[in-house]
Amino acid sequence: MSGHHRSRPIGTQGESTSCPPLTVASYRNVCRLEKIRKIQSKDRSYCHSCNLLLTSEERSSHADHDVTDKISDYQLSHPSEIMKPLESAKKEAQYLFAKRSTQAIVNMLRSAGIRSVLCIGAPRIHEFVRATHSSDMKSLLLDFDHRYHQFYGDKEFSWFNAFNCHWFLEDEGKTSTLEFMRQAGENELAIVTDPPFGGRAEPLVYTFQRLDVFHKELHPDRNGALSLMWIFPYFMEPMILDSNPSMSMLDYKVDYDNHPLFQQGHKGRKYGSPVRIFTNILPSKLPLPEEEGYRFCDFCEKWVSSENKHCFKCSSCTSKDGRTYVHCDRCARCVKPSWKHCKECKRCCLPDHKCGDFKPAGCFLCHKPGHKKNECPIRTNSEDADSANRQRVRKKIKVQSSSGEEGKTMGKHNFGKRKYQSNEKNIKKRKV
Repeated sequence: MSGHHRSRPIGTQGESTSCPPLTVASYRNVCRLEKIRKIQSKDRSYCHSCNLLLTSEERSSHADHDVTDKISDYQLSHPSEIMKPLESAKKEAQYLFAKRSTQAIVNMLRSAGIRSVLCIGAPRIHEFVRATHSSDMKSLLLDFDHRYHQFYGDKEFSWFNAFNCHWFLEDEGKTSTLEFMRQAGENELAIVTDPPFGGRAEPLVYTFQRLDVFHKELHPDRNGALSLMWIFPYFMEPMILDSNPSMSMLDYKVDYDNHPLFQQGHKGRKYGSPVRIFTNILPSKLPLPEEEGYRFCDFCEKWVSSENKHCFKCSSCTSKDGRTYVHCDRCARCVKPSWKHCKECKRCCLPDHKCGDFKPAGCFLCHKPGHKKNECPIRTNSEDADSANRQRVRKKIKVQSSSGEEGKTMGKHNFGKRKYQSNEKNIKKRKV
């Protein structure tokens, strides 16, 4: 494994500049990977203790280590099925998409006309695209897990921190990412991201905005924003929409292979996985699998789950958690079926709640009840200032991009009036 230092480029002056040059470390890694691919399965191993692919000649020096032998061609192209997930609950918990969810997400992208996918923390999507749709789709994996260096070259994987938009091997990773964006069509590129659920949304939004600026600079004639699919639990909807109002939540329940609650079956959550897809792609362009019970709602013009019934009073399909919501005329909205209207609290809540303890959610800015942050008078009065601040941020990104200094000074970011400090120890709380 190469270190964090920058390696000198390999190549001659006569070589084509259409692709990023290989560094010494990358060249050695690619050559080693090609060598391992050419030998027979019985002569290939993977050492989990050293995070290293091995040949039969190297196997003896890892006799006391945790080693998987006879690595097949399929496993080489699907490294997430070889490597053991990092399951430390407080540091690096990795959860991997189930096969059917992976296939459903890729099918949605294809239906929306997406042909290039930037997979941020989503290795299963990367593997599926490369294995199944390599003839008409391209994929690049950006991930915090450096172990993928063993299985991919620079044009396939970059070691990346999504919470501060930092490429650890900047000369290789950032150059490869920009080249991937350049080769993608103006409106055929999408980001698919599956970040740690405990992370703040604002730093991630800022990273996506930077990538959007990079892509816009490469494709000035692009229409609209860069397409994004953000996988997150449904109960995080307010936080995501507050950070990015252009997003909407799809009904599709995303399953994971190695999490008991985020999957179907008797061991899973009673109402299915709570994980959903948030996207800025028009929902009507994203068909959900009919074989799993999803159907198209003509009134909402989007695909919904079987239990999500259209409420004509709310003019929407209102279910979010996997149950059929019921409409409360007093609250003038649909609520969970387990809730009952309380006259004293003047709202619907659980039957065994303690009256008087409920405190209505207030505005995040002024802390007053009756409205949300997006509707706050303080925010309305300062829209011009906020707009100017966003323009300054975009200008700073462009200046850094032209000088090649991005990623070096991203320890802190400004989001409006708040500051968020990147903490890489907490970022290791992983879920891929």
